[in-house]
Amino acid sequence: MSNILIHKANELKPETRAALEAEFGRSLRDDEEVSIMAFIPHEAPTDEARSQAAENLRAHFEKVDARRIPGSDEEIEEEIKEAMRSVRPGYREIE
Repeated sequence: MSNILIHKANELKPETRAALEAEFGRSLRDDEEVSIMAFIPHEAPTDEARSQAAENLRAHFEKVDARRIPGSDEEIEEEIKEAMRSVRPGYREIE
C-alpha cells in the first residue's frame, strides 16, 4: 500500500478539498496538485551522531574548498548570483 497520494485539486472530492483548503487557510486553484505523505518519523540523532555528521560536513567542505579557484569576494558573489539566475529564471537580487 502506498504512503504517498498526489491529486489534482480539481479531482478531489468536495469535502476533501474543503478540508485541505481549511488546513492551508486558502483556496486551492484547480491546476494545483496536492501531495499527502504518511510516514513514521525517526528519532532525532544522538549527540554523537550529530557530531559525526558535522565532522563529515566539515571534511567535505574542506575538500571542496581545496579545489576552489581563488577569487575576490566580489567575483565569488557575482558567480553565486549568476548561478541563482541560471536555476531560477525569475530571480532578482534584493536591493
